[in-house]
Order: sequence, then structure tokens, then C-alpha cells
Amino acid sequence: MKNSDRTIDKIYSYFTAVRGNNTPVQQQRTLSVLKKTLELEKESVDDNFEPHKLNDEEVYELMLEVANEFGIDNPFSDEKQFFDVYRNIGNLAEVTWVDIMECIDHRSKFRVPEALIDVMENNFTAKVQDVLIPEAEKFSPCLERIVKSHEDVHFTLTTMDSFHFKVLVEMFAGNDKVDVKQTSIYEYEFTSEKFDLILAVPVFGIRDKADELSPFICREYDMIAAENLALHLKSEGILSIVLPAKITYGGGRVKELREFLQSMYCLKELAELPTGIFENTGVKTFLLTITTGRTDEVTVKRYVADSENQRKREINKLIVQDDTFVYEDELVDTGDWNVDRIFESQDEDWIKFQESNVKKQELGTVATIFRGKAVSRKDPTGNIGIVNISNIGEYEVDYSSLDYLEEEERKVEKYILEDGDLLIPARGTVIRVAIFEKQSYPCIASSNVIVIRASDESLSTTYLKLFLDSPLGRKMLITRQQGTSVMNISYRELNNIEIPLPSIEEQKQIAETYTKELQVYKKAIQEAESRWGSVLSELQGRI
Repeated sequence: MKNSDRTIDKIYSYFTAVRGNNTPVQQQRTLSVLKKTLELEKESVDDNFEPHKLNDEEVYELMLEVANEFGIDNPFSDEKQFFDVYRNIGNLAEVTWVDIMECIDHRSKFRVPEALIDVMENNFTAKVQDVLIPEAEKFSPCLERIVKSHEDVHFTLTTMDSFHFKVLVEMFAGNDKVDVKQTSIYEYEFTSEKFDLILAVPVFGIRDKADELSPFICREYDMIAAENLALHLKSEGILSIVLPAKITYGGGRVKELREFLQSMYCLKELAELPTGIFENTGVKTFLLTITTGRTDEVTVKRYVADSENQRKREINKLIVQDDTFVYEDELVDTGDWNVDRIFESQDEDWIKFQESNVKKQELGTVATIFRGKAVSRKDPTGNIGIVNISNIGEYEVDYSSLDYLEEEERKVEKYILEDGDLLIPARGTVIRVAIFEKQSYPCIASSNVIVIRASDESLSTTYLKLFLDSPLGRKMLITRQQGTSVMNISYRELNNIEIPLPSIEEQKQIAETYTKELQVYKKAIQEAESRWGSVLSELQGRI
């Protein structure tokens, strides 16, 4: 069991005493007030600095003062309820401020897992003297360990929350190597100091944006943090920061931020983190290492979870699944930080394909690629069928469960599907490619479906499906994904996929063999299922 697991089990044994409070967070804050009140009561002295025992009224007033200092309303309905808890909570002295900090918001999606902290902590070197950990409460599972492991390092811990500020102050009271500040890394000049190392996991995946008058390139808070924190690096300083995948591909202001970071700093390492590393969010994230020093190479990594604590749903350890490097000027030339594309360019299948003599052509030059239509209203008696993601099978479309739309055909004319169109889910968890067959009624694809249509006779879409279903084809589709842990393919990016394009005669031969053998396969499956159903019925009839 991890230390944090033991701490949570230990401290939650006290929560039965404060169960009148509604949420675990409120319970934790109530427990903090009780603990501080107990400490101050034991330290109470009279005017002559002699130990002084407080009466009940004085203890209650002391608790109210503590609650006010912690920025908390009185957590008790009256004096009687307070003393019912305070006098019967057991040995509260056993609970430390480290215990309380480690349990604060432990279910938060922004809490940094220990496995990731271990990776970020690798940035400590002998040269590191001043370290900043903003929003330090997120690092609570390992915060004390980090400080104790680097006794010669000066730490600045910041938080925006007044309660977290008070707990951090109590936690490191008497440690002259730790400064705690209440400030926001999303505001310009949040500090005048500079640091050798900054470890940060800013907020991400939220819709709120900074004011239009913000002095930063982007308005998203996670991007603001990246720009703002980089400004506070010393010479050869390092910023280790977790950002959503948007930083690797986003256009507009996000692209401007990428270009700013590349021009003013050096991207030392770009690492893809595994899905689910942060609880309660599916946002795909990357760990960036940015430095004011110089480097010609950017290390590129892909981390996976070595194991997972199923009971706590936590990743125990991160291991490197893939790693390579790319020259910094090459990364600048590409215009984005697409990790999949970097690994693709070094993939054996990709290299073999590039070195082959087969004719190659960008898909967008021989096909038209577009998204389906957004449909706000559906009508089960409508005249136009709608192909949704759920209708796309591994080989073909399921027409038996289509939704329908009542609309004049001319108004959706540009979306009407044609025989042989390829359909691919734009979103979801599984990549499937199906061939549309013309029906007796017009059909359109929904907006979550990508349509690929041959624009001339040099391309067979059946041949194209076979290629996209191949290992190399799937890798190409995966590299066009954007955003979250859920698949999100950009149809515009598909235009740039380079496909093998033999003569149309050869494509048709391949397509005909595929179609013929697919029918044989489906018939065999159907006969096997029918036979198995009959056998089951016969055997069950004997029971």
C-alpha cells in the first residue's frame, strides 16, 4: 500500500466524527480547524507566559478565530455540536498537517499522480538551487518527500486558495528552505523571482478564458501558465509542465505560442502521457520540458502505464514505450509537435513504404473528403436516411437501424451519399472503415462521420478501404488524430495521407478478390452460426 493510501485510510477514520459536514472537502477543512484549535489550546499561556487552561467559552472563541484565519465559515451549528466532536474525536494529535494536505481534494482531476511526480522529479540536478512548485496542493502525495529529498534546495510553493495556503504554511512551519505564497500563475508578474526548476500542472480542460485584455498570447489558462512560467526561468533553467494535447497541434494563438516557445526557449523534451493518468478526465496530455539553455535535439517519448492499482484506479508507474529524437529545426519546419507523426516517420513499415518503388499519391488529389451534415431534428418517418457512427461496421453499413430526416432532397444534395463512398467515424474509440451501398432512398452521413469519395477513375474505394485497414493504413489514420483520449480524426488532415496507388486495373483485381473472399467469409460465418444455434437448441431441448 502506498503512503498516500495509508494516510487516506488513517485520516478518514476521523471523518465519522465530522460526518455532519456534507462533502469530504468540507470534512477535511473542519478537521484542519479542529487540529489547529487543539494545537493553540495546548500552547495557551497567561500574561506571565505560564501554561493556561482555557475554559469552554475561550476554546469555542479560539475555534472561531481559527476558522476565520483558514477562510472557513463556522463548520458547527452551535457550541454544543462543536464540543461533542472536539471532546470525542480521539487522539487528534496523531493527525499531521502532511496527512491533511495529502487528503485535500484527493479525487480532483488536477491532482498529480505519484507516477508522474517521479518522472518530473528527474529534472533535479546538482545545479538546481531554487525551485518553484505552483499550485503545490496538487503535488500533495509527494510534496514533503520532494522537499526532504533535496535539503539544499530552496522551494517556493504557491497556491491561489487561502485554505491551501494556511495548510502549507502549517505543514512547513520552521523550515527556512520553504516559502509559501498565495498568488496566481495566471496573472502577469505573479512573482518577481526566477527559478532553476519549475514543476507545474496548470488547470486544463475548462471552458473559462482570461479577459481579452490579458497580456498573454492565448486566453486559455493552461497556455497562459506555460508562457508566464517560462518568463520566470533563470539561465539554463527548466520548466517541466503538463499541457493538453492542443499545444502540439492547435492553430491560431496556440500556434503562435508554440512558435514563441521555440523562438525564445528550447523544447528539450516532448512526452505523451497515457490516457487516464488524471482521474475524472479524458483529456489527452503531454509533459513538456522547456529550457532557457541550448539544445539541438528534442527528445520525444511515449509513456504507458506499467501497472495500475485497480482499487484506487491509480497508475503505479510510468515506463517509456517509445523514444526517439528530432532536430529542433526539423520540428520548427513541420509547424506542429505531432508525436505520432514523428514516430511514424521512423516506423519500419513506414520506412519500407517510403523506400518502395510503388507509385504514391496524396489522398486529397484523387478523392474528395468531407464531414457529414449536422442534424438537429430527426423523424422516424422521414424520407432521408442518416448514417451514424453506430451504423458503421467493420466491413459494411448497418442500414436496418438508420435514423431518418424529413427534408427536401435539394437542401441536402451536397451531402447525399453515393455508391462506393467510404465512411469513417470522426470520433469514437475504434477506427472502422465501411463502404456505402446505394439504397432505394437517399442517405446522408451525420456530422460525426467522414466521407471519402473517389474524385476520378484512378482510385477504387474498395482498394482504399483494404489499404486503410492494413497496419500501415491504421497508423496513418492514428497520426491524424487530435485532442483527447477519444479518437478525433481531422478530415482535412486526411487529404495529406500518402497512399500507394498502383494502376486502376491492379486496384480492381485486388478489390474483386477482396469482395469475393469477403462473401465467402460471411457465408461461412453465417452457416457456422446457424449450425451452432441448431446444436444449442437441440442440446437444451434434452435438459
